Formats: sequence, structure tokens, C-alpha cells
Amino acid sequence: MELDEDLQAFVEREVGAIASIRRPEAGSSRITYLIEAQRGRCVLRVDGGDGSMSDTPLDLAREAAAYRALSGSEVRIPKLLGETHNAFLMSWVPGSPDLTSAPTEIRHTIMDDYICALAELHRVDASSGFAALDPPESASRAAQHWLALWTSIYRSKVRRPSALAEFATQWMARTAPTDATRLSVCHGDPGPANFMHESGKVTGLLDWEFVHIGDPMDDLGWLSFRGHHLQLAGDIGDLEAQIALWEKQSGFAASRRRIAWYRIMTMYVYLVSCLSALDGGAKDQDRFIYLNLIDLLQVTMPRAMMMYAGLALPDAEVNLEAREGDTSEQISALVDLMRIRLCQDDAQVGYVGMMARQALDVTRLGPSIAAQNANAVSALIGRRIEPADEHQEFRDWIARGAAEGREERVLQTLLQNGLRRIEPNTLFKDAALAPLHQL
Repeated sequence: MELDEDLQAFVEREVGAIASIRRPEAGSSRITYLIEAQRGRCVLRVDGGDGSMSDTPLDLAREAAAYRALSGSEVRIPKLLGETHNAFLMSWVPGSPDLTSAPTEIRHTIMDDYICALAELHRVDASSGFAALDPPESASRAAQHWLALWTSIYRSKVRRPSALAEFATQWMARTAPTDATRLSVCHGDPGPANFMHESGKVTGLLDWEFVHIGDPMDDLGWLSFRGHHLQLAGDIGDLEAQIALWEKQSGFAASRRRIAWYRIMTMYVYLVSCLSALDGGAKDQDRFIYLNLIDLLQVTMPRAMMMYAGLALPDAEVNLEAREGDTSEQISALVDLMRIRLCQDDAQVGYVGMMARQALDVTRLGPSIAAQNANAVSALIGRRIEPADEHQEFRDWIARGAAEGREERVLQTLLQNGLRRIEPNTLFKDAALAPLHQL
């Protein structure tokens, strides 16, 4: 693997001649290279230009600014070695990001230390030195400020109509909490795989592209959804016990209500990121991750919003089937996935086969689901619409303000349509249908 001429010159200027370079499989918005060089090991982060956060305020310069501002603090963070217009270089953190292979007891011990590491971050005085992170004017404005940034990303980066994203944007603006009293440095994407550990201890926090100044409940909301609900690393311990540990280590009180709101905000960030990545190209990435996550969010977001608003979840079972409109996108993603992965090991070949079966299910079941969704939205709006117009009509109806005072009907319709979409989801169906944590 080789870097382009400018990047290679930048790396060699900072750490000497390159002995070896490899790219880990994980990662999407930024390209990461692990480098062995003359003056030691280091990590290169590059903006490839087609990630979900390319051309947004959440750029590499922001991430590098956080490394500079936190340098010398107690926060376990790599050292910034150098930066250029589209990349930066940081020190190599010892250990492994993998939690899944650790025995359950060891995994819980590591997570407890991770909670302590988050508390160390949240204790940092955020009142000065973080201007590059565009802090809100006050703690009470933290939720609205962070939501406004993500709304601007949604409006500028997403082209496809999304009834869920449109409704969620307005719902979250109406419900954003204003009772926070402290601003902290928030990691923005906490949870398994975004930190390194060794011998039961956390050695460094990684992936700071969503770093911001805000309510520390934001990070706890992320942990609730990304770590505990999705369980991508398996059982990572008891959430309530971890919140209590965070309170002890940080010295601050946690708000379960705000954690619940930020859990929904986490889903909104996921949704906008997925839609942005798909509309932005992502030709050298596994786009099935984005397609499958959108299916997951079509169920979990309406359920979480209904729970937050104190609305009863519908008891009726829904005939779960697939959706229409993504057939060509699924097949295109499969073709690119074969190009990216098929020549690798047997496990990767198995993954490609699993996604191929999913693409066939979407193709087979799509038309009937489109008709069901269109019927549901027609009943809500009060006039007959065609399947091809379902999302746009629903989005326009919400935008006209017709949903005011009828939030429960809108959420029920979004949830019913989401349930119909999730059936062929090979990766996230179980997580979509699993109970959400009560906070």
C-alpha cells in the first residue's frame, strides 16, 4: 500500500522514512493508516473526500484542534505529531480496540475503566481554550446548538427525501432540553471500538471527529445506544451501574431524562451520517452498513421518541416485510462490496454471500411493502398517494405543519412503516426489535 506523493512527503517529514503501512478495515468518514516509520509507529488520518462528514464543520482540523487543546491534560488521548490540509499524524496508542474476544468479566473491568476515562474528559475545564470547537453560548443552549449543527449537515448533505429525518429534525427542536448547567468536552462518539485497551486498562480514546463542547449527558446517551443497545461488542456491563460510576468519578449528577434525549440524538446523528454517506458516494466503503443502519433507525427512533413523550407503543403485530426503492442501490452496493472484499478470507466471502441474500430479499418483497406503506401514509394524510410518492408526500405534509397536535399518529405511522422495512435486515433486525433501555 502506498500514499500519494504529498502525503508521503508529509509523513516522512514528521517521522522519517516509512518502513510499512497498512489500513485497518474499520473506519468510514476518515481513512486511517497504521504506519511503521524510522522514528517509531504512528497513525495517519486522511479525509478521503467522499465520507459522510466531508465538507462539514466536523472536519479533520476540528479533530486536530481537540488533540492540541487536550494535550497535557489527564485525558488519555494520542499526541498530535503534525497536520496538513487534508490529514494529520498522531502517536500510536498501545493495545487493542477489540472487546468482543475478551472474557465477559475482563470486558466489564475494561468498561469500568473506560467510564473513568470519560469522567476524566468531562472534568476538563471547557470554559477556555476550545474556541475551535464552536462552543454554545451557555450550557442551557447545548442541546439546541449541537442539534443545529447536525440539522445544517442534514440540509446541506442529504438529497433523498426522508420522512423520518424530516419529522425527527422538527421533533428534536421542539423537545431539546434546556436544563443543563455544565459544559464539558464531549467525545461525541463514545463506546466500544473507539478506545484502546491493554491489560484491563484503557490506554487511549480514539476517533474524535464528533468532538464538541456540550452536555456530558450526550456521551452517556451515545454509550446507552451505541454500546448497550446495539451490543456490537457483546455484554459490556450494567448501564445503570456505569452511570453511577460516572457520577462518582466526575463529581457531577447524571440526568436520566437528558440521557434519554441524547440517546435519540445519537440515532439522529446515525441517520444523517448514513444518508449523507449514501448521497455522497462512499464507493470504497461497505454501503450495506449504511443501508442496514437506516432500517434499524426506522424502528428504534420512532419507538424512542414515543417512549420519551410518554406515548403508548402500539400492541398490534405487523406483518414484517421489505421495502421498495432500494433495489438498485442494494445491487450496486453488492457489486462494490464484491470488488472490495471478495478476494479476502473465507469470513469475508461469507459476509458477501449474506448481503447477496439480503439484496435478493429486498428485490423480492419490495413491491408489496411499498403498497402497504403508501396505504398507511394515504390514511394519515387523507388522500390517495402512489408508492413512488410516499416519502415526499409525507415529508411535505410534515413540513406544512399538519403534524402539530397529531404527533402520536405520525410516530405510529413511522413505526409501522419501519417495522415493515426491517424484515430482510441481516445485520440489525434483532437490535431494532430489542427493548430500548429505560432511563
